[in-house]
Parts: sequence; structure tokens; C-alpha cells
Amino acid sequence: ESVKRILWDISGAFGDIGVLFPIAIALIAKNGFNPTALFLMAGLFYIASAYYFKITMPVQPLKAMAAIAIASGLGYEVINAAGITMGVILLLISITGLSVKLGRFFPVSVIRGIQLGLGMMLIKASARLMNDEVLISLASGAILITSVFIIKRIPPLIPIIILGIILSLKGIQPAAMGPVALTLGLPSFNNLWTGFIILVLPQIALTFGNAIVATEATGKILYGDRAGRLTLKAIPMSMGLANIASGIIGGAPMCHGCGGLTAHYKFGAASEKSGYIIGITLIVLAVLFGSSALSIISAFPKGVLGVLLCYVGIQHSLFIKDILHEKQATFIALTAAVLGFITNNLTIGFLAGIGIHYGLKTFTWTINLLKE
Repeated sequence: ESVKRILWDISGAFGDIGVLFPIAIALIAKNGFNPTALFLMAGLFYIASAYYFKITMPVQPLKAMAAIAIASGLGYEVINAAGITMGVILLLISITGLSVKLGRFFPVSVIRGIQLGLGMMLIKASARLMNDEVLISLASGAILITSVFIIKRIPPLIPIIILGIILSLKGIQPAAMGPVALTLGLPSFNNLWTGFIILVLPQIALTFGNAIVATEATGKILYGDRAGRLTLKAIPMSMGLANIASGIIGGAPMCHGCGGLTAHYKFGAASEKSGYIIGITLIVLAVLFGSSALSIISAFPKGVLGVLLCYVGIQHSLFIKDILHEKQATFIALTAAVLGFITNNLTIGFLAGIGIHYGLKTFTWTINLLKE
């Protein structure tokens, strides 16, 4: 029984690598990030947040920020500066209690819309990865379907991870062992300003909607009472501290996220243990294999990552089930999701959803007032 539980913990630990690894590879290869700094900070953040929240909290690069930075080829100094700025903002909204006050304005319909929109975006991203390695994707998909629906005793990720490791061995180029040296530093004013305008502004609403409010809501659905420490005050505090530390050491801007929470849970993370397992793995990768980290992770099959991402996207989209009996809430959720998906910007969907919700509320209130 204990061996079985450990296997489920291991499976749950690697549930979110379909998001973490592709973004990390791009940030190291295209933006010049130090792989030791990036994986060390991600590993420490995993362990610290698992210890505090008592559940496995995901650690992901800030997605809107990473996407803009990768597309525009910004240097890591500007991205680090943006991470520190984001960290300070998150700390301020937590300490002042603003995050709790703002969170109350988020109706369930809009949260479900954000969750559905993100699920659709994950499925779309997974299709690109699976398309690169069709045969591996088909094999991984068959293994996943078998372990989820037929042989339910096996943790679904264990056979897929084994397949991925076997296939990646031939692609790893032996390189020097050991870490890449860390360089501590505070950003210049120019980098802070550039980072704020180009990276922080597009990220703020998405972080609040997806990484704070939707993460709290998702945690309560998945973990119930065990997610007691998952609050609108604690989540931004956790991300704020992590981003300031990561920015100074040279790591990537990071967040928790409702998609990652689903990923870890659905693949077997029932407690904080999976967070410790993935955290220690990332620290070992940073310290022992920092010099060759890019080679090792790049060798992991894209087809396998794509299948994981697709599964998480489907599971995440299914959260909308609990509001389908309410026509108005379903309409708002679908509008927010579809707009976010089409524009590739969940902030637009989120703002539209909020606008429709409060617009309809005001309209109903006005009609009732006139009737009186």
C-alpha cells in the first residue's frame, strides 16, 4: 500500500511538466536565462509552497510575461526586473487586503470562464507539441487512456514518464556536470520601467484572475478542507516573495496557476508530498546538471508533453459543469472563455465576462426598480 501511494505521489509530482518544461526551455534558449538559477528557484518555490499550503501547489513561469518575452527576444535582465516589480505589486495587494476585496467582485461564472478558456488554450498548445511527434503522441495517449480508464490501479503518469525517459536517453548530449554560477543583482531603473510597461501591465489582470482567484476556487473544489490555507491573501503573498527572490538571483518570474493545480491533482498529488518530489528534482537538475540542463530537458519527447498538456486542458475545461444548469452563468462563462481563446488573451475574456455580469445585474436592478 505504501509503495502504491509513493507511486501516486511521483505521478502527481510531474503532472505539470507539460507547462513548465516547454516555457523553461524557451526562456533559457531564447532569452539567455541561467538554467541553474531558473530551476533552483522553481524547486525552492515548490518546496516552500507545499510546506505552507499543505497541498502540492504548481510553480509555473508567468505565462503572458513569458510569451511576450520569448516572442520579442527580451534579455533576461528586463524579465528579472519585471518579475521583481510583479513581486512587489503582489505583496502590496496581499498586505493591504486589496486582493481579498477585489476577489469578492469575481462571480463564479467569470472564474469558470477563465478556467474553460485556459483549458482550451492548453489543448491548442498541446496540439502543436503532439504534431511534432505524432507516433510518440499516439503511444503516450494510448498509455494514458489505458491507465486512466481501464487499469485504474496504475498512476497514469508513471508509464508515460518511463516512456519519455527511455526515448530521451538517445537525445541527451553529455556535458560538464555541476551548476552554472549565479550572479546576484538588483535591476536598473531602465530595466524596471521597460519590464513594467512591456511585461507587467499585460500580466496583472491575468495573474489576478487565473493565478489568485481561480486558483483559490480550483483548490477548494479539488482539495476541499485540505485547501484551508489557500486564501486570496496567502496566494499573492507566496508569489510576491518568490518573485522578488527569484528576480534578484536571476530566476524566471513565477506564479501558481489553476491549470497546474488541476494537473498535479488529477495525476495523483493528494498531499504536499508531490510538491517536495518535483521541488527536489528541480534542485538536483539545477545543482548537478545546470550546465547540461537545457540538453537534458530538450531531449524529453514533445509528444509526451503534448499528451499531458491535452489531458490537463480537458480536465480543466470540465470545471464548467457545475454552472451548466444556470443559463445566464453559462452564457457569461462561454463568452469569457471564447473571447479569451480567440484573442489568445484571457484578460480580454475576463474583462468582457465582468462587464456582462455587472451589466446584466444593473439592468435587472433597474427593471425591478421601475416595476415598483
